[in-house]
Amino acid sequence: MSRNNTTLTCPQCQGIARRTQVEKSTEIKGVTVSYTAAMHRCEACGLELADVADAAALQERMADAYRNAVGLLSGADIRKLRQEKGMSQQALADALEVGIASIKRWETGVIQSKSMDTLLRTLLVDHPCNEHTGHRDFSIPRIRLVLDTFARQLDRPLLKKNDRMLYAAKYLWYADMAAFRDLGRSITGATYAALPMGPQLNNYRDLVDEILKSDPAGALPLTPKEEAIIAAVARAFRTNKAVYDAAHREKIWKQRATGAIIPYTDAVGLTEMDKQTDH
Repeated sequence: MSRNNTTLTCPQCQGIARRTQVEKSTEIKGVTVSYTAAMHRCEACGLELADVADAAALQERMADAYRNAVGLLSGADIRKLRQEKGMSQQALADALEVGIASIKRWETGVIQSKSMDTLLRTLLVDHPCNEHTGHRDFSIPRIRLVLDTFARQLDRPLLKKNDRMLYAAKYLWYADMAAFRDLGRSITGATYAALPMGPQLNNYRDLVDEILKSDPAGALPLTPKEEAIIAAVARAFRTNKAVYDAAHREKIWKQRATGAIIPYTDAVGLTEMDKQTDH
């Protein structure tokens, strides 16, 4: 027998409760959402009942209604995109540096944070083109490793809490672009957008906290050539003002519309780093 034809005995009046689609509305995190749920409704008193399977589906419908309302990936979206990438739940968990239980929960009804949604999109949606990631998988621990390496080279920290990464992102951008130009591959796999403040990590607002929390010890170690590029960028731009001003003089930033991605293939057009190195 199909589940759609199952009946339950109403615990309130002992009447027959038949399976039906019910329109529901609720408030989640201050957002009112509407959704359709499969439940049993008593023909006599109208009591609505949910068995274990119905309750699980109800939780997922509620979560997805909220995620749709606030612009987060749904559980079905995450599952579909992961499968399209050929990634197992464990592989996605490893890429995000979370437990596999988190992936399972997100795919079956638990709402992910905005910052985690950004990371999921970074891995699964936003960057299908290698020219946007520099032929490397995006890695937050590697970003942290590069920034820590810059801090040692410059003898000052670049990463601060509640920071907009105004200067740190410029150092990262030069290192990644120079690596792509000289080695054929970026260092961090980060994607950069052309913003009024200059080249900036795409979705940087959602990434700052994750970068601060990340453990650079979990990143793939830098190669000697990558370390040499970071050192060259640090020598070229000894101060925050120097790297900020230089980035604003770069034609490959100027030629992009506000918010547009700066492809790594533009790296051949970098000019300011070489000017400083020649001095």
